[in-house]
Amino acid sequence: MKIYIFEDKRFADFFPISLTRAVFDIRFGKSTFLERITRLFPEHSVSLIVRNSLKELVSERHFNFEVNPETFEEGLWISGSVVWTKENIKMLTGENTAFMKNNRLVAAILSSSNANSWFSDGGPLSSKPANVELKNIEVHQCNYLWDIIKLIGVSINDDFQEFENSNAVDYPHVRMINPEKIFINNSNIMPGVLINAENGPVIIDKNADIYGQTYIEGPAYVGTETIISALTKVKNSVIGNNCKIGGEVESSVIQGFTNKVHDGHLGDSFLGEWVNLGAGTSNSNLKNNYTSVKVRINEELVDTRSLHIGCFIGDHVKTAIGTLINSGTNIGPASMVSTYGFPPTHILPFSWYVNRKCDRMDFNKFVSTVREVQKRRNINFSAIEKEFYKKLSIIYESN
Repeated sequence: MKIYIFEDKRFADFFPISLTRAVFDIRFGKSTFLERITRLFPEHSVSLIVRNSLKELVSERHFNFEVNPETFEEGLWISGSVVWTKENIKMLTGENTAFMKNNRLVAAILSSSNANSWFSDGGPLSSKPANVELKNIEVHQCNYLWDIIKLIGVSINDDFQEFENSNAVDYPHVRMINPEKIFINNSNIMPGVLINAENGPVIIDKNADIYGQTYIEGPAYVGTETIISALTKVKNSVIGNNCKIGGEVESSVIQGFTNKVHDGHLGDSFLGEWVNLGAGTSNSNLKNNYTSVKVRINEELVDTRSLHIGCFIGDHVKTAIGTLINSGTNIGPASMVSTYGFPPTHILPFSWYVNRKCDRMDFNKFVSTVREVQKRRNINFSAIEKEFYKKLSIIYESN
């Protein structure tokens, strides 16, 4: 059976991370949603369904998958923002059946004719399939970025299942608590590091460097070739590949290729790629009146129903030294923040927010900086990426 992995019409609820990637390319623990789903279907052909504005970018990033095919076979349609497991995949049975969670489509089994008819009407980015039986299903459904943060423990516990035995014996110079729940994949861990897995597993992936006097408390994941500076505290967090991390990171997810090298607090937050936080940048994750935090999403204030919510920072964002970020702040991709006091809690993409004044980021300077930054990691800013960001800058130019 053909597998179709889709994002739906609520992709913008994952702002700002979903502005520059498909929802299924958002990190959930060690892997992205897409990587987790495709591991469940190793012998199936997979196609990806995304908004048209992302088609070329997703096709470049996932050249081994067909993106937005013109015609559809009989197949299984899978939401890219659900935490799928072998157990709940087995629950997806029946012909021309749509599976719902909280009145939102999470999966469907469709005939070729039904799928083609649905897609001609806009598909999952517009509507639910017609002429199907509706069934409710219980799954972990992520609707916003803070849902992913709240499921950090779930993601790390699930990731740890692929490691049968701890290799703690290979690191006798490292102090470990509950070592059977710690896995280190051929990384450099210096003396003086304390890894505490009492509250959840800790996974340190290949070729990471963890410097002395650092404290890592599970559940936690440290990605490939990530560097953790001395005297750093990491707790209940997911840090992607090729990051440089220092200071305090708690209950946060970092997509990858991001620098938070210096002291400063990052809590209950989600950061994209190629972010650079200046020295002393810190965020609030609790309001002084102890009320739930509201976040501006799609021009509306959404009540997170949570006391602890930090900030959400898109790709290629830069902050100056000493930047303070309020709870519930959204910073759009390709923005620069350098100001005294707190900046606004909602900053649009391509904003140049300096000294409480907001101008537009110069696109050519943005491209020049991106190329310089990525060159240091032996990565090229492709023509397709440049065109995508150019169109994004035009969209937000008049806002």
